[in-house]
Amino acid sequence: MKVFDKLTIVHFLQYFIFGLYFKNKYLLVLIIGILWEIFEYLISNNNFTYNLLKKYWIIEEKYWNEKNICNKIIDIISNLLGYYFANKIKLK
Repeated sequence: MKVFDKLTIVHFLQYFIFGLYFKNKYLLVLIIGILWEIFEYLISNNNFTYNLLKKYWIIEEKYWNEKNICNKIIDIISNLLGYYFANKIKLK
């Protein structure tokens, strides 16, 4: 059971970029992260979208078809960490 994976870094970087431009939106970031994980769960547990993803998606199934709740929580935490660190950077 792997809690951290390559996409954990992607989550961090995506929200880091978001945090550079949209400051102090922590609640929004948390809600988006939770909604994304719900969306990911729904599409990977629907036969039609599962088959499409399996056939066409370039990312390996082990990353998007996570059954481990800990990984989903870690993804949300990495979102928040990426956002937090970027939020501390002041762009001119």
